[in-house]
Amino acid sequence: MSAVFTQVDVRALAPRPRPIEESVTVGKDILELLTGSMYVDPLVIYREYIQNAADSIDEAREAGLMFNEEAGVVISFNHAERTIILRDNGASISAADFVHRLVNIGASQKRGKKLRGFRGVGRLSGLGHCQELIFRGRVEGEAKVSEVRWDGRALKEKMRDPNYSGDLATLVKDIVTQTRVPGDGYPERFFEVEMRKIIRSRNDILLNEEAVRNYISQVAPVPFSKEFSFAKAIEARLTNHGVRPPINITLNDGRGPIYHRVQDRIPFSDTVTDTIRGVDFIELRDSDDEICAVGWIADHSYSGSIPKRLGVGGVRLRVGDIQVGDEAILAPLFAEPRFAGWAVGDIHVLSSKILPNGRRDDFDATAAYIHLQGELSFHTKAITHRIRERSGQRNQLRSVQQHFGAVDVWLNAVAARSMPKIVLKVIQELSRSRLECVTKEAAKFAPGSEELLATNARVAQVAKMIEGLPAHGKGKGSNVLLNTDLEHPISMVLKTILSSTKTPDAGIELSLQVLKALETH
Repeated sequence: MSAVFTQVDVRALAPRPRPIEESVTVGKDILELLTGSMYVDPLVIYREYIQNAADSIDEAREAGLMFNEEAGVVISFNHAERTIILRDNGASISAADFVHRLVNIGASQKRGKKLRGFRGVGRLSGLGHCQELIFRGRVEGEAKVSEVRWDGRALKEKMRDPNYSGDLATLVKDIVTQTRVPGDGYPERFFEVEMRKIIRSRNDILLNEEAVRNYISQVAPVPFSKEFSFAKAIEARLTNHGVRPPINITLNDGRGPIYHRVQDRIPFSDTVTDTIRGVDFIELRDSDDEICAVGWIADHSYSGSIPKRLGVGGVRLRVGDIQVGDEAILAPLFAEPRFAGWAVGDIHVLSSKILPNGRRDDFDATAAYIHLQGELSFHTKAITHRIRERSGQRNQLRSVQQHFGAVDVWLNAVAARSMPKIVLKVIQELSRSRLECVTKEAAKFAPGSEELLATNARVAQVAKMIEGLPAHGKGKGSNVLLNTDLEHPISMVLKTILSSTKTPDAGIELSLQVLKALETH
């Protein structure tokens, strides 16, 4: 008799899950994470506040509000007071909403509105770097200015106090105050962030105008310099794809507006400069064949890794024309990661499915982002191929220059001293041999390239100089020395000397010594 087994679904016997009944407490430590630990680089606070200002300016543009001056941000430094103020002329916040919007944490109203900031935490990024963080603003028609103050010193005291048991909401109420101040001296419509008593960081970088200017030129939605030859073409292409207009950002250092990091010239050093000769526009599509990103990559000589101090290198990723990550964000997509620093360009991500992570140092790891990386890898391969191709061209050019250099030294030596006929003949033949080497190397240059045209012109010039050598030397030499037979043993010795010594000039000098020794015998 066979056994009968009954299968029981244990899951059906388990109790059904139900919502928790306990109250949830968000502790005070979360505020420390948001203000001190979330962002590693202190300069990130400029990106966060400029990002919010750019969104406010876009809101003003869409609402048809007028700008008394260029739409943008003014950043003022007061070194004596260790204070920084960032003021924009965007839509601002009305008095009715001011406190509510500036004390809520992680409750942004921007999500889903195609604005740059949408998590509602970036505005607190400055609190960990100053003793007092102040927000001020008003909209047109309001007589007074609304003000909210976050006390950074009180925050640190309560964070260190083991007896303080308040949760996040209680902590915010304990360290934040509000007021309305007279509007005299303030613009009719504005919003500003003031950071008082900036805490010293490495190299006091937050109050370093040069460092701030360089950083903003990389990460912020600033315009290209009018002196950048490809500015109009890039701006037109981005506008066609819906990338919003840039904003004007100035510092109170008297140096005028900040422009995009890229210029025509890339100064590697005081003696080496590369030039951007063109830009390649690209469009990237998602798995539904919709455009998910657009951008441009500069064409230049790829002379080497661009010095990081310039803040120019790398193909950068941007969302809302705000940079995400840094110059090395695409390095993992290169066969040799070092090549990421050789290229220059921007890729603007347009897809709403590809979102920056909370720190904006990369993107959320979604299927859409992984697909974008796959599309970008085709372009990183093309960049790698171009780098190696340009390196080969530089090697060819160096070879050509070396051959020309040898010929120049020989011909200058002929002009500077009296030569026996056989030495002149040997120099003539060696010069022709060098020109043959030049011609072989030049054949590898691209047809019509500047290198090829310059080389051909130089070959013609040198060939004419070689043919113009005197028919015989002015030295008194013997019959042996006047022998013009290049297969003569003495000629062969001289050719060997000339082609084997470290420099052509040394070879000529040694040849003359050999000839002089032969004369005395």
